[in-house]
Amino acid sequence: MISKYKKINNILITGGAGYIGSLACLACVRAGYEVCIVDDLSNGYLEAVERLKRLSNKKIKFFKNNVCDQKAIDAVFKDFMPDAVIHFAGLKSVEESLKNPKLYHNVNVGGTHVILKAMDKYGCKKIVFSSSATVYGKPVYLPCDEKHPTKPINPYGTSKLQSEILLEDWASVSNERRAVALRYFNPVGADASGEIGEHSDGKPNNIMPIIAQAS
Repeated sequence: MISKYKKINNILITGGAGYIGSLACLACVRAGYEVCIVDDLSNGYLEAVERLKRLSNKKIKFFKNNVCDQKAIDAVFKDFMPDAVIHFAGLKSVEESLKNPKLYHNVNVGGTHVILKAMDKYGCKKIVFSSSATVYGKPVYLPCDEKHPTKPINPYGTSKLQSEILLEDWASVSNERRAVALRYFNPVGADASGEIGEHSDGKPNNIMPIIAQAS
């Protein structure tokens, strides 16, 4: 039986120079996929890209572009022609979102809109979205699962939930479209090489580096 779905070969990873994004890039490359990274380096690090190339011993395309720049993102899609997107790019500080909620809406929701628009233009129909467990808000029960009510209590969580709704609406238009939202809490870990993992300048936002600094 021949699958009606196009085989995935090229994967575009936004925010691929960041913590979780770089680990996802390495996993995809090791699994045999061609990878292209888009990252404006506001939360990512160019050194991570160089380490990815060294660890994988493969060429990895890298574009230093803002995910909200439609013209730049369209150019990346035209050059790479991805079969799927893993969308990590976005702002991630709860504290910062409380001070500047409009920024979080513009970048996180607006950036997702830009990606979907480019996907439509270039025929890419599969996306994995890096969401957050902050969409649940205060737990009604534990552990939280996919059926748990979503009621974010800060602009960061709201921006993630709004992006999920946008993706759900986008995917509902066609049976060929596929969108998955990953909701996770506090990621911990690094590649076994020690080359790719948590990296933060100044005050970290993730809980594990804070705990490590306090110990």
